[in-house]
Amino acid sequence: MRLTAIERPKGLVLHFFYWVSKKQFGKVLVALKVIYARSKPVLFASMKILSTDNKLSLPKQTRILIRYFTSHLNNCAFCANAMRFQAHKAGMDRAQLKEILQFENSERFNEKEKALLAYVRGVTTNKSTTDEIFQNLQRFYSDKEIIEITWVNASENYFNLMAKPMGLESDDLKAKSRQQAEQLQAAMAKG
Repeated sequence: MRLTAIERPKGLVLHFFYWVSKKQFGKVLVALKVIYARSKPVLFASMKILSTDNKLSLPKQTRILIRYFTSHLNNCAFCANAMRFQAHKAGMDRAQLKEILQFENSERFNEKEKALLAYVRGVTTNKSTTDEIFQNLQRFYSDKEIIEITWVNASENYFNLMAKPMGLESDDLKAKSRQQAEQLQAAMAKG
């Protein structure tokens, strides 16, 4: 880490976010302690980005798959770990996630997922893609979905570009059992 984590934040807003993080993840995320504790405008902008995800028509698992893959392509250990945690909570196939970097040769990915990941890889690594990859993506996704895929990928690149330069490493989040995660979500929804 290039900056010291702020363990005792100033102000009620940050105390609230630390508390929520501890409830949701079992710890205060390092990104919160290093980045967001230093800039509330950046915190609120990032929260707005994440809340936008919930308004998209793409299924949650597709959004997580995009974010997880993008994090790996950018070698962002913090973000990849956070997405692996989210993937487990969403009941996604762990074996599939382990093979994501070799998706083209994996039987765990269908043609639709392969088209998606090829597009995400091109956009992440080259900031564009070929006409062939784009046309293959159009076989499976509507114009609206392609815009949303591009948005999720772009916003994950943003998060990676916040975490990597600050030297954030994995928070080593360990997903609880699905039942424990559901109980935690229900408790947070109530109160």
